Amino acid sequence: MTRNEIEVYLSSATGQFYVYHLLRPNGTSFYVGKGQSRRIFFHESEAQGTGRSYKLNIIRQIISTGRELGYEIVSIYKSEEEALQREVEEIRRIGRHDLKKGPLSNLTDGGEGTSGVDLSGPDAYGDRGIANRFFLKLNPKPRSIPVRPASDFTPIALVPHRHRLEPTKRMAAALAASAIANRVLLEPGCVIPRKMSVEDTAMLIENGAGASLLESGMATLLPGQPTGDEKFVLNEQGVKQLIALSNVDLLLDAGILMPTE
Repeated sequence: MTRNEIEVYLSSATGQFYVYHLLRPNGTSFYVGKGQSRRIFFHESEAQGTGRSYKLNIIRQIISTGRELGYEIVSIYKSEEEALQREVEEIRRIGRHDLKKGPLSNLTDGGEGTSGVDLSGPDAYGDRGIANRFFLKLNPKPRSIPVRPASDFTPIALVPHRHRLEPTKRMAAALAASAIANRVLLEPGCVIPRKMSVEDTAMLIENGAGASLLESGMATLLPGQPTGDEKFVLNEQGVKQLIALSNVDLLLDAGILMPTE
């Protein structure tokens, strides 16, 4: 399917999850993902940055030779759990390049699982492990970690999804993580940076989580900030939502929430 055909197809799937393939010009799948809204197109934007991966190298090589990526929507689901399961099945069926089982550039088995090191767990290596351990103190059971080390992540400009999202504990924890790292007091009008530093490691709220925050209404963006250095602004309702979805004792202990008298 062409990009325009995908746009039309997804316009009828607002708010639902889907599993997709990215295709080489010859029709061979080289990446399987799960997404909502325009997630399928984020990879091309990511390839315009400085990040390094087999997936990004394939995209850059296709574009540099004047050809276009192909897209395929495998299926659409109302439940994220169903989509995650299908993602795992598709990756297993086609096979990962790094495991010498197929052409896919995926570095995990999809869903919540990984092959080898759990990239969402506290024992992940290097900067990823630091980010995970910090975030898991705020949200012990996230479906994925929305705070990523700058060393292995290429931020793109945050644009809200096209459908309304309800605030979640994961969104609240992402904002709380930066508020704690940047020592921001939670009050109406507070400004919480996308960027933070933990144990001398630079981190950012990742692209999808940042876009979801904006779509949920929990925060808006301070105008005029460069990509990767955006700043979220919380109004009174956003602060209330963050607190309601968080461990209040943790926020109090971190000194970013004042106790009520």
